[in-house]
Amino acid sequence: MRNAGTILMYNCSGDKYSKLKQIFAMLRLRMRVVEPERYHVSLLDLSQGKGEPGEAAEPLGEPMLVFCYMSQALLNQVLEIIRLAKIPPINLKAILTESNQDWDSKQLYEELLKERESIAAQEEETAKGEKA
Repeated sequence: MRNAGTILMYNCSGDKYSKLKQIFAMLRLRMRVVEPERYHVSLLDLSQGKGEPGEAAEPLGEPMLVFCYMSQALLNQVLEIIRLAKIPPINLKAILTESNQDWDSKQLYEELLKERESIAAQEEETAKGEKA
């Protein structure tokens, strides 16, 4: 049976994420748990199961998912199922693209944090504008 896509998983271990893994398995998604020893490997290589372990990096500060080789329809379905399943929130999510495929895990993590800060700042500005 062919898999429908691959998901790189960071800090998603333990009982609270067992339901998430069941959902991914049910949808025939390949799960690749990325350990700190592989944070230096490019996202493209990680998505293909390549890359030798190196020196362990500092673990990421929170869970992160990277969706690889999935159609937009399947991605939407996965995100909706995750939302409905009431799994602990994973705020850092990304899609493997040509722009980020050569990044390592730490670089993606930093970019997602910057993006989140930027969105929060925009929302704060919008809220101030509405009160004025």
